[in-house]
Amino acid sequence: MAAWVTDQRGEQTAKFCMMIIGIGYLFPIAAIWAAFDYWKVLFPDQNVEFSVTALYQIGSIATVAALSLSETFSLGRRILGGFSGQFLCLAAILAFRWLPVTRLVLYQLLLGVVLLCSVATGYLDSALFSLCSQYSTSMQQYLQIGIGFGTLVSVVYRDATKLLLAHDIADATCAYFIIALVTVLVCICAYRTLMSLPISRHMASNEDLNLEEKLMDKASRFESPLPYACGFSPGGYHDSEESANGLELNSEAGTSFSSVLRLVWFNQLVIFVNFALTTFCYPGLITAIPCRQMTWLRNGHWFQTILLTVFTLFDISARFITQHRFGLYWGNVQWTAVVRSLLLPLMVYCAASETGSDLVSMAVVAAFGFLNGYCASLCLIVINEPAL
Repeated sequence: MAAWVTDQRGEQTAKFCMMIIGIGYLFPIAAIWAAFDYWKVLFPDQNVEFSVTALYQIGSIATVAALSLSETFSLGRRILGGFSGQFLCLAAILAFRWLPVTRLVLYQLLLGVVLLCSVATGYLDSALFSLCSQYSTSMQQYLQIGIGFGTLVSVVYRDATKLLLAHDIADATCAYFIIALVTVLVCICAYRTLMSLPISRHMASNEDLNLEEKLMDKASRFESPLPYACGFSPGGYHDSEESANGLELNSEAGTSFSSVLRLVWFNQLVIFVNFALTTFCYPGLITAIPCRQMTWLRNGHWFQTILLTVFTLFDISARFITQHRFGLYWGNVQWTAVVRSLLLPLMVYCAASETGSDLVSMAVVAAFGFLNGYCASLCLIVINEPAL
């Protein structure tokens, strides 16, 4: 309590706001995933989870890649634009119930909205981690906690609406997406609050500057929109004698694409593998795990809903302990991907084997969720550490 009273620069408030922003980062697509039971009712012949996940990943990656070619950008416009786009996408899905169209057309509309949601998230993704890098490295941990909460909140919302409106899945889904819309508005308010805090005062000069000028400006360590771990980021480690990979970079040489690529490719590959594992298993593989012994949970796809809840609970729990590294740091963080890969055959076994056990499935999903929260968060946090 005393920390909040003496929070003159708004550091504690900023961490809380960053956590709320993290909730909104992946919340819309998590909300679409969590409504998998409704999609199974509407489209019983379609594997909606895998289609939605594949389309979302392709759209968001393509958007980030396209935006990376821009020489100038505004963090604020991209973040607010991303949240606004996500809000409109969720509003469109809410309206599905009243559209007088066939199920085939509705399915095509769903995929179209998911594609638009991926573009909106791509805008958000292209700026959110850059925004986080403008603060202390602890802010990355709060952002990761928020991202975990975003998935957890979406599942808890779904559990609550299914329990309270068990008589009609359409009513439950309608209430679910209304709550989801309110959640996105709260995230927008959190971003505006963060920008109004004294700790964010340095961000006022970051809008609409030429990217080259921002990278070359040594007057302030907060000018760069890129993580401190990058050798060409002011406040990063380009002034050190030796970079993470033994590359000697100065502020001019560090701005070339080849220098940057040689510096970051390995950690970026680890991040990619970690999130590829997440995408492969959540939610498509988890919701494909059948209910075998607990027959009372088959109705309404409650078994799969519980599996998603177990995954998110263990995921968010692990994000709170990333300060405990168990010997891991930016130089050996690749072991996070190796350990997680060992669980993948067990996940496939739970989904495909006829001899599987429901209790074993829950245990494997819990372990995978815990490692997802810990490993996926840690590989993003430690990329800033060579600068420390």
